[in-house]
Amino acid sequence: MKKLLLLMFAVSCYNSILHAQVAAVKNEGTTKEVVAKLQSLSTDRIIEKAYLHFDKPYYSPGDTIYFKAYVTAGERHELSKISGVLHVDLISKSDSVMQTLILQLKNGLAWGDFALPGYTSKGNYRIRAYTQWMQNTGNTYVFDKTIPVNGKSIAPVYAAKATGTKADVQFFPEGGTFVAALPAKIAFKAVGSNGMGIYVKGIVVDNNNVEVGKFTSAHLGMGQIFITPEDGKTYNAKVTYPDGSMNVVQLPVPQAKGISLNVNNSDLAKLSIDINANKAYYLENKNKELNVVVYSAGVVKTVKTVLDNQVIGFDLPKKDLASGIAQITLFSDNGVPLSERLVFIQNPVDINFTINSDKTTYASHDKAHITLNAKLASADKASIGNFSVAVVDESKVQINEDMESSILSDLLLTSELRGYVEQPGYYFNNVNADTRNNLDILMLTQGYRRFEWKQLLNEAPTPIAYKPEVGMDIKGALVTNAGKPVPNEKISLMLASTMQSMNAVTDANGRFSFPDLDFTDKTSFLLNIENKSIRNRAKFLLDKAGAGLPINKGNSPERQIDMKLPDYNGTYEDAPDADRNKVRKLKVVNIKDKVTYRSSSLGGAGNADQVILRKDILAAPSLSQGLVGIARNIDFVQGKAYIRNNAVFSGKSVVQEPMMVVVDGAITQNGNIDSYLPTDIDNIEILKGANASAYGLGAGAGVIVINTRMGGTNDEVISKEMSSGILSISPKGFYVARQFYSPVYEAAKKWPEKDRATIYWKPNLITNDAGNAMFDYFNDGPGQYRVIVEGIDNAGNIGRAVYKYTVK
Repeated sequence: MKKLLLLMFAVSCYNSILHAQVAAVKNEGTTKEVVAKLQSLSTDRIIEKAYLHFDKPYYSPGDTIYFKAYVTAGERHELSKISGVLHVDLISKSDSVMQTLILQLKNGLAWGDFALPGYTSKGNYRIRAYTQWMQNTGNTYVFDKTIPVNGKSIAPVYAAKATGTKADVQFFPEGGTFVAALPAKIAFKAVGSNGMGIYVKGIVVDNNNVEVGKFTSAHLGMGQIFITPEDGKTYNAKVTYPDGSMNVVQLPVPQAKGISLNVNNSDLAKLSIDINANKAYYLENKNKELNVVVYSAGVVKTVKTVLDNQVIGFDLPKKDLASGIAQITLFSDNGVPLSERLVFIQNPVDINFTINSDKTTYASHDKAHITLNAKLASADKASIGNFSVAVVDESKVQINEDMESSILSDLLLTSELRGYVEQPGYYFNNVNADTRNNLDILMLTQGYRRFEWKQLLNEAPTPIAYKPEVGMDIKGALVTNAGKPVPNEKISLMLASTMQSMNAVTDANGRFSFPDLDFTDKTSFLLNIENKSIRNRAKFLLDKAGAGLPINKGNSPERQIDMKLPDYNGTYEDAPDADRNKVRKLKVVNIKDKVTYRSSSLGGAGNADQVILRKDILAAPSLSQGLVGIARNIDFVQGKAYIRNNAVFSGKSVVQEPMMVVVDGAITQNGNIDSYLPTDIDNIEILKGANASAYGLGAGAGVIVINTRMGGTNDEVISKEMSSGILSISPKGFYVARQFYSPVYEAAKKWPEKDRATIYWKPNLITNDAGNAMFDYFNDGPGQYRVIVEGIDNAGNIGRAVYKYTVK
């Protein structure tokens, strides 16, 4: 019969937390060793995670990507005070860094944005975020999200590869053991040639071809089957694919002697754990001690028992476990891990958000007044924190809530699993018996452990290679004009705007460092050699920015497979109607006249009146401001360029026409050069008069040809020698996020011609002592509007809420 441990006994043994003494057991040293190793893991190796909340799930060329970053420390997801610097990269379809932001973390929070140039090609891009401290675990806890840029899709669509490749089907016995004469739960996952789950069905047969069970995938190619293997027999799964084809997959060979760990996670209040030993194992190990160790959110709980029955069962209450993945391991009397099971604890969300609008239905362009209250789910207590809120028009941003990721699915689930997780929102949006069961199967098939017991218990920890970054560093070397180090010299760093300064002394290798500084991007400093007698004989060599974290292939299925997008080449004739007024592709123009500058291969005409290089505009806040005073005889008004005294008649009026703008060989109809970032520019060509005529009749007002950089980041330190021994520098500093533009509509004002997709974005919605906050904005046109609030409060509680209303 099944032996039931008394619940009171189980709970008493179960509550030995990480920093408490473990109850005395026969093999006390072994149990203490396990707990001590786990304690070291959770204290000496505190993990940081990053999560980014975006204003919407996908974007169009020319959009701005707004985001709020939450960086947590430890496994209870408290906002991190370890790192003060967050690196955020926009990564291209070809896995190269396009833009990099350095954000200052304050109590684990920061926000920023990426402006997508209008010439951004459609496809799957990625945004990743990481701290230097995270690099100690490689890419394990780096935030990495696929961002579709197409203006249509709600999520990436992955095309299948050649149909000749069969789907991959794998079978996973619960706890990692498949033991003869013991009932076994075997989960399976079927993945198609495009990396996505596919429906399969089939039967399991023994080596005599006798059917012992049937299976059918329940969700995204995953399912489970229950069989009891017999000693001496082997088993195969005959799998049938959607196209009717079949394949045979061999199951693991049953162990003749063994023990298994089975967990029933279907009850909302408790975990039911069974330890099963077959007869051969039981007779050999009768009355030996067993220990079950539960590791959940940095807390260790233990249950001890004695193998005096072939079946031992007990229940553990879920209320004592944190939401997220818990690792349950069965140890032998001498500390050998025998079986292991991951389960997902899905307790109620930490924070209950209550969102209300002053109206349930609005007219177009009405003002909306939104109130929010945040309370802890576990107690009638206010949740105080700094949250983020986005409001989108669902008629312009189609949402599939199952495919959507959130702060809950990311921090609690996907960041802890190996591989790509399809439809992460499915497991959190409408929690019911089916979603809980399918989430349990996900744990059985795709569960990932932070550590391996053998490595944790027997190997010395890997030295920490990366220290936390607190602030920005300005580093370099002082060398002679011949390149030899200049040691023991005093140098000063002066803030150009206030003349405040600090000093440093070069070391034996001429090295100097001004660490942990707090300054925004492109702040101007002066580096000064204090010893005037050597100024003419020495110079500064500044360090270049590091290469950053190596780029992996991301966490999407089959990263080499790109989004399935309309395949047109951008020409006027082939483009969809919506795109025809945006871009016209030029034919190659060959100029036989003299060439003063040969443009890059990206698409200039090859004959320019003036060429402006990247270095001349790199530090400018906008492209038009960077060209003021450099572009000869050209004025700039609201991002458009005008040649001075270049007026033409239009009917009876004299009008000033803006210059044509050509970007990488394509004529743009907008003409606003501030749609392009100075950091993305390789060079700019100015064409006037006859030189501009190569671009047709529309080029009478002149042409600005913009040749962009193909990828790369702005890591250069802009520097200029003021005089001997004094260097003016503008290093890369903390990025200052742009303010989200929220128009104020009044009855007398004309509405914009094009409504927005993101109606409102606020990255710092702060609740007061009562947990309340409010915000106002104006709606746009008719549609279903969606308000999304996410975040982590000051105590590390996680919350998310969605509220909808209608605009008619």
